[in-house]
Amino acid sequence: MTKLSKKIAVLVAGLILGLSFGSMNEVSAYREPAFTTNLGGLPISCSVYAEQVGIGSIHTGDSPQVIRGQYGEPKNISDEGGIRHYYDGMIFTFVDFSGEKKPVLADIRVTKNMKVGNNATPDGVAVGMSEDVLTQVYGMADAVYIEKHLAPKLSEEQNKKYDERLNRTVYTYNANECLSMHFIVRNGIITEIRIHLSD
Repeated sequence: MTKLSKKIAVLVAGLILGLSFGSMNEVSAYREPAFTTNLGGLPISCSVYAEQVGIGSIHTGDSPQVIRGQYGEPKNISDEGGIRHYYDGMIFTFVDFSGEKKPVLADIRVTKNMKVGNNATPDGVAVGMSEDVLTQVYGMADAVYIEKHLAPKLSEEQNKKYDERLNRTVYTYNANECLSMHFIVRNGIITEIRIHLSD
């Protein structure tokens, strides 16, 4: 192989690798936003697909048996505002929407990055990641809520404690008028993932 053909081969390989790596940073399953209203009649945009809104292979609408098949027996079960199954760093809430004693998963809350089991979204976003990953994976959020606490009479240094402990940003991605995925961010890090199905 000549020097020129080796250089061309290296350049082509680098270009292919660069393109494949570059495509990983783009929105993984970009959905052209659809516009509708939520159950309260407010206009919303929907920028993710329903199959993207879940944790691992778990999605709203699943039965308690499906959750147990994936994560085993819960550490605790309570019956307040729906049947809640508590796992290490996760809470699954089941609601009997039909009234036929067939509860389905209506709310998922992930509060820590576990070492056992899959607690990331189907697109690989997990608690502990930088908030920058949200735009890379899902694009611009459908809604952003910023909660900021200030104590105007305290010093700037003292207010930093409010910023570190209380201030948060919630990025919401809607799949439809009933299904949404929320990422709670504190100090630039995802601290909680919440998925909610309304009826």
